Amino acid sequence: MNKLFDILAYDNWDLLLGALLVVLFGRLVAWMLGGKSGSPRFPRIVALIDLVLLPYAFLVGGALVRLAAHLLDISGVDDSIRSLTLLLAYLSAGWALARLIEVVWLDRADEELSERIPKLVTGLIYVAMMVLGGAIYLWQRGYSFTGIWVSTGVAAAVLGLALQKTLGDLFSGVALGIERPFRLGDWVELTNGTIGQVVDMNWRATWLRGWDNSTHIIPNSQMAGQMIKNLHDVQHLYAPWYFIKLPPEVDPRFATALMLEAALRCENVLKFPYPVVRLADATTVPYSYMVWVHLKNYPTMFRAREELFREIHRGLQAAGIEAAPEVHEIRTRRAQVTQAEPPSLLLALQSLDLSGFLTAEELERLASRAAFCQFDSGRVILAEGVQSEAFYVVTAGLIEAAVTLFDRTRKVTETLGPGKYFGITSMLTTDPSFLEYTAKSDVNLIRIDLECVRGLLSERPELSERLAEVVKERLDAAEAARFASRQPARSLSMRDIRERIEGLVLRPSRRHRGRWTPMP
Repeated sequence: MNKLFDILAYDNWDLLLGALLVVLFGRLVAWMLGGKSGSPRFPRIVALIDLVLLPYAFLVGGALVRLAAHLLDISGVDDSIRSLTLLLAYLSAGWALARLIEVVWLDRADEELSERIPKLVTGLIYVAMMVLGGAIYLWQRGYSFTGIWVSTGVAAAVLGLALQKTLGDLFSGVALGIERPFRLGDWVELTNGTIGQVVDMNWRATWLRGWDNSTHIIPNSQMAGQMIKNLHDVQHLYAPWYFIKLPPEVDPRFATALMLEAALRCENVLKFPYPVVRLADATTVPYSYMVWVHLKNYPTMFRAREELFREIHRGLQAAGIEAAPEVHEIRTRRAQVTQAEPPSLLLALQSLDLSGFLTAEELERLASRAAFCQFDSGRVILAEGVQSEAFYVVTAGLIEAAVTLFDRTRKVTETLGPGKYFGITSMLTTDPSFLEYTAKSDVNLIRIDLECVRGLLSERPELSERLAEVVKERLDAAEAARFASRQPARSLSMRDIRERIEGLVLRPSRRHRGRWTPMP
């Protein structure tokens, strides 16, 4: 092409016009071969004419532009016009060669949808041929392909990372186009149950048209990465099988003969290959029979299936046979009634450490004077600084005991679970509660009034010593908590605690004598 372009000198304007007329005449011949409808009657000849005329037309056009620049006395553009003209000539030659390949391929294929070339493959052919034309142009200009690849390597890597998913779809589409697990016009079924006809496959996605005339656009990477069931096109046989259940009392030979005769009566079921009827399963009741038929193609399956079922029903009904329903064996037994009840008051009181010092009669007496109570999570049961009037036993849930420090923050000192108790220290020492008891979860408590404890201690003076030890342990814990919070603590001796318990037993009830005042 370089020599041809150089031959077209500046003073050969008459030759250039003649060449331009040759190009126009060639296009006129190609149009006449194409016919009035625009579809070429001789596509290969038209493609060959384009392969020769298109590059030649660009060369003639470039020579005319160079001649016009010379006549207009425009300097410094000769090399640019020459380079651009040669580049366009090589690219047009690549495009015309790709068009020739496409025409040859289409000419060898049938006119059916399943034989058409996907747009992805056609586009790749055009791109490859035009890149080849550009590469030949660069090679003739003296460029090194190694330098070009090295200079564009970093940009290609960055572009590849940015377009990773898009390139994945592209190469997956190329793999599908080369392997061709399905063709345009085939019906396919995907793993998610989607069924559709392949209508197009481009560089990014495959287009399926479903029975409801909706279009499913599926990326090529997903199509290449899943199992595909190809049901083929209208030119491919489709051979499904169906199962019919009949009672075991029907002779299997008689049943298979009836269903085979019914299948042969169907117009949409092929007579060759012959329908096949077999007893598929006789281990369960009812028996299962398989009817295997061949159809013209997959789209005729719906009409043929309806006709087959209709003829089988008519044949069985004429023979006095009814299709058997599913039979299930059911065994029953008397179940035990489960009764879940919360623990009684007596069982809850027996879990206390003091229960070892009480008799069964005293525990029952204590339980008779107690009652269950419930608190929701977050509820303050006994506030700090408030005197308790009852003794609480935890039966279910968790209670958090906390003390307020000098900086007004709360410090958790203990978490009480089932079997633990609180309130007895404040109740027997006349001091307000030094801890705040808060329900950490929904809790169930047993509430025991002070009168019940007073009556028990009046009858069992020896319990005072044990009760004093328990109160002493709680007060020592209180002293440690208050010392940690830098609050003044009031320390009581064992003797002081024992005297207060004895005074509590001898003091009349607060319910009858008014408010109870502390001892001096």
